[in-house]
Amino acid sequence: MAAADAEAADGQSGKESTTKAVEGMTVIVRAEVLQQVVDQLLTVVDEAIFRIGYDGLAVAAVDPANVGMVELEVEPGAFESVGDGMFPIGLNLQKLDDYIDGASGGDPVELSYRPETRSIDIEHTNVEVEMSGIDPDAIRGEPDVPDLDPSVEFTADAGVFRDAVENAELVSDHVEFEAVVDDQALVVSGLGDTDKIETVLDSDDLPKANFESDATSLYSLPYLVGGSTQGGKYKGLLKPLNRDTDLRVEFSEEMPVKMHYDFAEGFGHVTVMLAPRVQSR
Repeated sequence: MAAADAEAADGQSGKESTTKAVEGMTVIVRAEVLQQVVDQLLTVVDEAIFRIGYDGLAVAAVDPANVGMVELEVEPGAFESVGDGMFPIGLNLQKLDDYIDGASGGDPVELSYRPETRSIDIEHTNVEVEMSGIDPDAIRGEPDVPDLDPSVEFTADAGVFRDAVENAELVSDHVEFEAVVDDQALVVSGLGDTDKIETVLDSDDLPKANFESDATSLYSLPYLVGGSTQGGKYKGLLKPLNRDTDLRVEFSEEMPVKMHYDFAEGFGHVTVMLAPRVQSR
């Protein structure tokens, strides 16, 4: 936004508006927290609208094919400082990833919003970057993650669940989730032209499980664990998760799968959703 536009929007002088924005719209967050945000968003999109400030951070994005979706929230408790302002800004995620690459772990990353140039200043370690933002109106609208009434819900170690899904990749480009009520088990299968592989997750692997009915649904492996299809290359919704992360999974018969996990010492919350593949009858 031009300086005159910022002044008109705030009803203040340009000097007052600029000073308030620079001093009040600055947040400081650990590199590992911001990196998790970027890594998860990059599984579905190249750019996203960040809403960041005194309420923490919120962002939601859906891939161009409307198949994979990410909704992410980071509470103020994960920030070293949240300032007293709030701003929306569109950002190129790959550029942001590159700019914070030199910071790691607990290194503080400072983000300051410049409304007069629609950009953010990024400071960490010995690096200072002025990164141009993207007009939020030029980015695809933020999706609403739908509420579903799942018949299957369970919690598993993210590493164990991802291993089961990756086993299916040995023979296929899709994976089938089958919930078996009688066994209180989840069968994760890959079916190829000639071969089939199954991984059974039982009560030892699913410490919390609620199977109301048998359910089967099919999902794209490139979207879940990365890979290429005719539609493009995907990084995999499950790839950013650390092993030992508690992953809560929900799905129903031929319905989207929703997966939830926390990070940043419980101050960060992520929901990812993947539409099912339609099975031929």
